[in-house]
Amino acid sequence: MVANANDDQLLPPSVPHLSYSQANKYLTCPEQYRLYYLERLRPTQEAASLVFGNLIHQALAALFQEGADPVKFFQDAWDCTEERDLRFAFREKRETLRERGTLLLEKFVSEEIPKLGTVHDSEKEFTLTLTNLDLPFVGYVDLVADVDGKRTVIDFKTSGSSYEDHEALLSDQLTAYQCAEPFAEQSALVVFVKTKEPKIEWHWSTRTGAQLREYLEKLGLIAQEIHDRRFYKRPGQHCAWCDFLAVCTGDRKRAEETLRRV
Repeated sequence: MVANANDDQLLPPSVPHLSYSQANKYLTCPEQYRLYYLERLRPTQEAASLVFGNLIHQALAALFQEGADPVKFFQDAWDCTEERDLRFAFREKRETLRERGTLLLEKFVSEEIPKLGTVHDSEKEFTLTLTNLDLPFVGYVDLVADVDGKRTVIDFKTSGSSYEDHEALLSDQLTAYQCAEPFAEQSALVVFVKTKEPKIEWHWSTRTGAQLREYLEKLGLIAQEIHDRRFYKRPGQHCAWCDFLAVCTGDRKRAEETLRRV
């Protein structure tokens, strides 16, 4: 089985580094970053939606790296989750997610693959040495391929609803990809929307040199904040689906029931 590319797994925790995932988690909430990366707390139950998204990624990697049938890959991998204790959201069902993953990947093969020209890389690992960081910036690019004759960096997403166009325009992840692929002419979020009528959306963007520099400056600020151990709670709507809400609200019993240390 193709491993799912996860920039948190590129280097062991003992090796200092920064990734898009780390930076994004810190920006969402510095306390969430601390509990995840320093305290190494994880939910005892995996969220079914996250497992679903990971398996879609793995199926696409198997397609582009090995020429495997992504539909069969996903179905087999999803069936193997029967023994895992997954946490399903309201109205989410195991069989429904299997059906929608199947339909999405069939749709991708029949309608989206023909849009791609030469595929240059899949799950491409990168390590950047940046002048404003004292540690490497690491990550994976989901796909680098020609689309309409243009070298394109692509980030695959799964979602329960449609994306807005501004999400690609402002995506830090696409900016990070563009830093790793400076000769790419454009970037795209390819969103697998797992609604009742599954659909696949392309959201396009480009990055200027000024935008790349702005992101690198932001990474430098985040790295300094982490180095100085500036961790604090940043309340917001994200708290409602944060795995660590019980910790922040002082609900020790629920925290012990729902979290484990890895």
